[in-house]
Amino acid sequence: MEFEKGSKRFPGLTLGDSALVALLASQTVLQRRHFDPFPRPSSVRILTRVLNQLPQAYRIAIADWISSSIGRPHEEFKKIDPVKLAAWVLSGYPAERYPGLIMGAPGLAAIFLSGLTGFPFLPQPLLFNARRDMRPDDSAAYLEAGREITEPVLAMHPALEATVHFDPLHDRFLIRRVVFVRFKFLELPPAYKSFIERRLVPGSPVILLDCRYRWLRAEVSERLYFQLGGLGGVSAEEYLEETEALRNYREEWGAPSDASWRIDKAFVEGPESEWGSTGPFLDEAAVEARSAGHHPIRVIHHHPGDLSRLVFRLYKHCWQGSERPKDVYVAAFTHTEPRFPLVTGSLPIWLPFITDDNVTLVTEILDEWRAARGMKEPTGTAYVTLHPSFCAPPDIVQLSTWRDVFSRYFSEVRFPGIDPGRYPYDLGSYVAMYPELVDAAKKASYPGTPFRRPTTTEMTEILGGSRA
Repeated sequence: MEFEKGSKRFPGLTLGDSALVALLASQTVLQRRHFDPFPRPSSVRILTRVLNQLPQAYRIAIADWISSSIGRPHEEFKKIDPVKLAAWVLSGYPAERYPGLIMGAPGLAAIFLSGLTGFPFLPQPLLFNARRDMRPDDSAAYLEAGREITEPVLAMHPALEATVHFDPLHDRFLIRRVVFVRFKFLELPPAYKSFIERRLVPGSPVILLDCRYRWLRAEVSERLYFQLGGLGGVSAEEYLEETEALRNYREEWGAPSDASWRIDKAFVEGPESEWGSTGPFLDEAAVEARSAGHHPIRVIHHHPGDLSRLVFRLYKHCWQGSERPKDVYVAAFTHTEPRFPLVTGSLPIWLPFITDDNVTLVTEILDEWRAARGMKEPTGTAYVTLHPSFCAPPDIVQLSTWRDVFSRYFSEVRFPGIDPGRYPYDLGSYVAMYPELVDAAKKASYPGTPFRRPTTTEMTEILGGSRA
């Protein structure tokens, strides 16, 4: 099978996938360049800004239409091969030696860690999709479509695990047009093993991101699972119970009265599709690192947002400016740019999504920071890049609430790329975020180098990991 290297897609990959964005962002920040998670030609950027002026109903229709362009041909699933996929992951990193490595779960706080340390990031999962028009509340049809294209891949490749991921709240538009299947390496791929052996500076650390986040899932067949819903302010149990709030939400979006998300399978707790680590992958990576003379640092965390807390503390510890840091950069989901903190001297916080549970996460991080600083009044600037949602799930946080939250801590709150009158149905954020954030970075550029690289001992202590 032929594939293009670097930023070009491996057949079937989903561009908006958290793991793929983390991979491409790491490749970019290590080149000391700003990262655009949604690169588009200038003509498309101009057109999108124009379309963003349309009434909300039209913007929703456009988002629905764009969703249809994301889907990949079903035939591309036949090309999935874990050996070649891992080789493609590594093809975007220049052939040089690196001072360390980050591997595992794809919480995007990892890209801030990559920028601070100079370590490449290698993901365990990657999200694939296939084009298929369906009703967004027909979980049984969605599962069958996913099973049909996935089981042949798993039969050929026992080193892979897969989850058909059906989220009718946060991905409502997308699941009308595409079937999402997330594959995970169960074992350490040969290309990853070779990278550890040949591409790292002798004695360097290997950070293993071990996310223990759990969710209810149904076993469909050997190594194939079905997950209903995902991380946010709605629990797995609420999806399965189809609470009144969720039924009302479905009705508001035109679902038939007999709509149901239930399938004829039992659900049990297991590693969450997007964020949870699974299999012997990390154990094998630790063994390989030790045998190659490196220092494995296992960072066990039980929620992807917990990695944000740890990376925030590490940045704060590695501050070397003449004054204490006063600004933060807050990124939500894939609306993130890892070079911004390094240029501006801002402490980074990554939020898994824009739902109400993330308000709790960010306030806990900022409360701890404020207490440590003895801060009494709001000061500094918060730069916040929020991911839009065109389906307004019941757990979404409105822009006014985000502004109120950050105003408690900062004298200025800025939302690069966001049109306040159109958020969260904001087409323009996909094309406006990057240029506005780069412009803000130029204007707020920190004189000198605000952060130093952490030592292996500091990473072990602050990230809470163990060399095992």
